[in-house]
Amino acid sequence: MSSHKETAKQVVEKIGGRENVNQAWHCVTRLRFNVNDREKVQVEDIKKINGVMGAQFSGDQFQVIIGNKVADVFAEVESLVGGLAGGERKGEKQGVVSLVMDFISGIFSPILPALAGAGLLKGFIALFVTLGWLSTEGDTYQVLNAIGDSVFYFMPFFLAVSSARKIRTNEYLALTVAGTLMYPTFINAYNELAAGGQVQGFDLFGLGIINIPIINYASSVIPIILSVILLKYVYEFVKKFVPSAVSLMFSSMIALLIVMPLAFWLIGPLGTNIGNMLSGIFAWLFEHAGPVGGLLMAGLMPIIVMTGMHYAFAPIAIQNLSQFGYDNIISPMMFISNLAQGGAAFGVAVRTKNKQLKQLAVSAGISAIVGITEPAMYGVNMKLKKPLIYAMISSGILGAFAGWYGFKTFTMSGLVGIFTIPAFADPSGAMGSLIFAIIFFALSIMLPFIMVIILGFEDLPEDGAGTAKPAAEKDAQAADKTEEKKAAATGKQVIVQSPLKGTIVPLAEVSDPTFAQEIMGKGIAIEPDENRVVAPVSGSIMVLPDSQHAVGIKGDNGEEILIHVGIDTVTLKGKHFKGLVNEGDSIEVGQTLIEFDREAIRKEDLQTVTMMIVTNTSEYLDVLAINQSGTIFEGEQLLTLVK
Repeated sequence: MSSHKETAKQVVEKIGGRENVNQAWHCVTRLRFNVNDREKVQVEDIKKINGVMGAQFSGDQFQVIIGNKVADVFAEVESLVGGLAGGERKGEKQGVVSLVMDFISGIFSPILPALAGAGLLKGFIALFVTLGWLSTEGDTYQVLNAIGDSVFYFMPFFLAVSSARKIRTNEYLALTVAGTLMYPTFINAYNELAAGGQVQGFDLFGLGIINIPIINYASSVIPIILSVILLKYVYEFVKKFVPSAVSLMFSSMIALLIVMPLAFWLIGPLGTNIGNMLSGIFAWLFEHAGPVGGLLMAGLMPIIVMTGMHYAFAPIAIQNLSQFGYDNIISPMMFISNLAQGGAAFGVAVRTKNKQLKQLAVSAGISAIVGITEPAMYGVNMKLKKPLIYAMISSGILGAFAGWYGFKTFTMSGLVGIFTIPAFADPSGAMGSLIFAIIFFALSIMLPFIMVIILGFEDLPEDGAGTAKPAAEKDAQAADKTEEKKAAATGKQVIVQSPLKGTIVPLAEVSDPTFAQEIMGKGIAIEPDENRVVAPVSGSIMVLPDSQHAVGIKGDNGEEILIHVGIDTVTLKGKHFKGLVNEGDSIEVGQTLIEFDREAIRKEDLQTVTMMIVTNTSEYLDVLAINQSGTIFEGEQLLTLVK
């Protein structure tokens, strides 16, 4: 706990302090920040903090890579920053789509735990009612239903807080806006009107100019978000003109007197109409062309998730639940797609001959069944390409049938997977959707699984290069060596970490044929983003030439690794390089071995791409790249040596 607290404290300090934090949240492995001033962020210092694997700006976000302990560290970060900060943001401008996605992600991510817990409870309540285990007339049902329904009914309050945090305005004023929209006077008027009573709209100020329509804002999404955005700018404008001595009272009062009439008269109805229009478009599509809508939504869901567009559908799903009492568009199609990713991964696990990939595919498949698809989608299916295609095809087929049938959920859940099945229980007691949920659960897994088994894919090669060699290209001598390795296999594995931060480059793409053709052994290359090389394993220094552009390591587990910085950099004769160890020195994983000036090297018209080669490759059954593309950070797992 203390180490997490210290890590969080140092990160917040180096990021510029609480006042420089616009918003903070986290994903599976990374702390994510929106900052006010990028120049205050000490990126290199943050990388050196104990417990931090790497740090970078990605678009308008600053990301700190923590790893499996990210939730523990974030808990300490949240206690320090609380999601609130002041000051104007500086930095690169985002595109409109990126800005919208970032905003929606920022306001919905914090409330997902509440949505997930309440949604799952509502699903189980509906299931128990359907099975006859719970009576809707009993006190137990009333209490449990209140717990499960509270988040959805009072959605404006939750969105008021997260929206206010996202755009840096006062949370309590935002809650006042939500509370006014949800005030019993207006809710009761709507209920009376819905019951057939005669209720007139509210004439504000009695002038007949501002007539407030009667709308129920319970479970609404867009009206409160737009109202809080308006509140921010009105409140900041008013504060400029109100004397500081009375600003606390009068700025808030004046802002509310301006915002609330506009919210009731214009913003609320506009937001309601926008929400109804969006859900109406999808509802029309699924009503008149359900198979087409299901085909597109379920089949393309992986692409939607990759681009982050799935966050944009959250308001539509909530609107559907509020307006119709069910969602037949978002959750059902995501349910099918997520399970298909798991089924495809299981197919890979059965068919692949690569033991490391087999283990990865099994664990990734299980995660996808639960509702976490990233390991299966990015780590297995996308890497092999065809399994991803099979998953999308099967999802499209099943989605088309689901759209035709009218497959629907009756509550919203966080992770859409096996535990979402109770959400398909119809509160009215009808069993159709629940039965189909079980059928779709089985088919969504089995169909891509069978396609992968029958149609196959290009398996990870025995040579670890990233693409399989056709059988015709394997000569008898290579086959004999492979069999000898298999016969000598012990099942032991050695993990080799990344020696620097940068962009992964397949070894075959390196311009030096000695490395590209794996004459010295198998491995991988990295285009560096920083000026140092650290030890990828613990062991000792075997070789450090006078030119200091390369280093040879003997690992504690017998692995022999060469790290070579740049192409033809030996010609520099040590210029721009500084070795920090000597031959024979014992080293620990993560210890800095070489410092270099990559910009100066490039000015010498030399490449800085850095190769990491396992020079005793012949002693291993295989050398596999855990990460084969994208950005890699110091200390991330990079290679697996299979003995």
